[in-house]
Amino acid sequence: MYSFLKNLRKQPGFIMAVNFALLMAIYMLSRWFFYYMNIHSFQDVTFKDMMTISWGGMRFDVSALCYLNLLCIFMQFIPLKRRHTARYQKVVMILFLIINLLGVLVNVADVAYYEFGGRRTTATIFAEYGGESNLGIILLNSITGYWKVWLFGVVMILAVVFLYYNPIKRVSRAADFPANRIYYPVHSVVFLLAMLLAISGARGGLGLKMHPLRQDSAELYCKKPVEAAIVLNTPFTLITTAHKKGYQDPNFFAKDQLDGIFNPVRNTVPKGGEMRKLNVVVFIMESFSMEYMGFFNKDRDDGHYQGYTPFLDSLLAKSYSFEYGFANGIRSVDCMPASFAGIPRYINPYCYFLYSNNTLQGLPEMLKNEGYTTAFFHGAPNTTLGFKSFTNSIGFGSYYGMDEYPNKNDFDGTWAILDEPYLSYFAEKSDEIAQQGKPFFLTVFTASSHEPFPIPDKYKSVFTRGDIPMHRSISYADHSIKQYFEKVKGKQWVDSTIFVFTADHCGVRFRDDYNNEMGRFLIPIFFYTPGGQLTAKCDSTRLIQQTDIMPTVLGLLNYQKPYFTFGKDVFDQDSTFVNFVFNDLDGHSMYYLDDLMIEYRNNRLFGIYEYKKDFSLKNNLLEKKDQYPQLPFMQRQMEAILEQYITRMKENRLTAQ
Repeated sequence: MYSFLKNLRKQPGFIMAVNFALLMAIYMLSRWFFYYMNIHSFQDVTFKDMMTISWGGMRFDVSALCYLNLLCIFMQFIPLKRRHTARYQKVVMILFLIINLLGVLVNVADVAYYEFGGRRTTATIFAEYGGESNLGIILLNSITGYWKVWLFGVVMILAVVFLYYNPIKRVSRAADFPANRIYYPVHSVVFLLAMLLAISGARGGLGLKMHPLRQDSAELYCKKPVEAAIVLNTPFTLITTAHKKGYQDPNFFAKDQLDGIFNPVRNTVPKGGEMRKLNVVVFIMESFSMEYMGFFNKDRDDGHYQGYTPFLDSLLAKSYSFEYGFANGIRSVDCMPASFAGIPRYINPYCYFLYSNNTLQGLPEMLKNEGYTTAFFHGAPNTTLGFKSFTNSIGFGSYYGMDEYPNKNDFDGTWAILDEPYLSYFAEKSDEIAQQGKPFFLTVFTASSHEPFPIPDKYKSVFTRGDIPMHRSISYADHSIKQYFEKVKGKQWVDSTIFVFTADHCGVRFRDDYNNEMGRFLIPIFFYTPGGQLTAKCDSTRLIQQTDIMPTVLGLLNYQKPYFTFGKDVFDQDSTFVNFVFNDLDGHSMYYLDDLMIEYRNNRLFGIYEYKKDFSLKNNLLEKKDQYPQLPFMQRQMEAILEQYITRMKENRLTAQ
């Protein structure tokens, strides 16, 4: 027996199995660390739930490791006696370490990134950051900004290196092997079995008719979709989305029925009167969650909640705002297709999915055709997130990025020009453009309220309130927006301008009451009109979303031509008005109508919530669905939106023509 065990432990296949088990242990530790570092996002997860999640997660760990190590498995099991030499094993070890250290690195790095993306990273990240000239600085700041993640990652990497199992230290002799007539047949069978197991492990099981594991398979082991991030690991999500296929048509309705239920072509009947050529300035505020703003949270903490945006709170008191404002996505790249082309995110970011080359009917292009000057401002490098190419595709005539900014000393060291100097620059350019005598449509995308949350040294003793770094950077961004309005105050063009404010998406969540499927999307959206075009009001009845920005602006301008959008003009109260919001979290779609929200998963009704009474979405009323007469209408609308989105995306029909 001792001789058998001694011989077994030096078998290349056994070496592979031991090192595979080591990686399984490291991936499981990483899963629990991921949960620990993001525990505020998973507060309903019990110890028993984590046992179920961990058990299910092992399937995804096996799958990812089989994908990553298929070549090493092949090399360790192929029936060649050369495998038993020290030199051969050294080559396998080097290959194994290179591949798996990368896997461990991305898995650990995603612990920090999850807070901003709201899900495990997928292959779309390569499109999202592929043009970053300062990607190395960004990654370095991501590591050093989270010392616990950095420390854990180092420990895991050292564990892979120093615990690697390799007992073969010398050249094997002929006496170490059985006769060829035994060695080759036996090891050939073992090789075939090993490869079969590896391929089955990558697919998620042995069943010939089963589909390979997908991201949505993680929901088998969790109660809420957000918990799927604990089940999954990042190498798996990267590998399985590398060649992602297009949308599958749900076939809810016959094609000739769709437009009669929900039609994304708007304003097909010209309105009376002339177009009002007011200027439009849009502020897209990086990561500005509604939870950060005192104006929208006056009743929280027994009326003592202050928030971190004193200037914007004062501006909101003079604006038309909405108690319920929603993002249509979870990343920066989701905001602009929604706000300027009426295209919400559905499962994948539009800009990085298969259909990103479709023809859009963008708000900048429509206004440019009416004689407007159009320009987009963002203080990051011009390659950032593909913004420049997208703004060009929807009709922005000029792009002002870091390349055009005159003083590079104002760079924050990681992402972009600091907000205060950049918004001062934007104020100067706004006035310069106004002096041309044409109406204008300008957009500025702020940057400083983004990890690593830079604040100039002179303000570090000023903006000290808050529980997390995000709160202080929000205060700095709020101050910077105030400086913009101080600079343009008294300019003649201001009174004939509509200022539109929105966030690109929610930021780091801190408050428990916002930590749910609805809270992930709640952002400020409001209209400030110094010339009095709109009255000051916080509307508690109308719902607004980013896809409503384009049709609402066009309505305020009395635009006369048809256009395409999945949103609505919130001020258009004619018979076609439906007070709805649609958004999606990785295929879990939500539809709000007045006081009710329904949730679809896998194209089926999954949840019903009275969200205004149940802000934290704790009470699923699905079993009481017969009590809601509006439910059939809501389901038809939801299903029609999904089908219109998919069919028009696949057929490249995203314009009014």
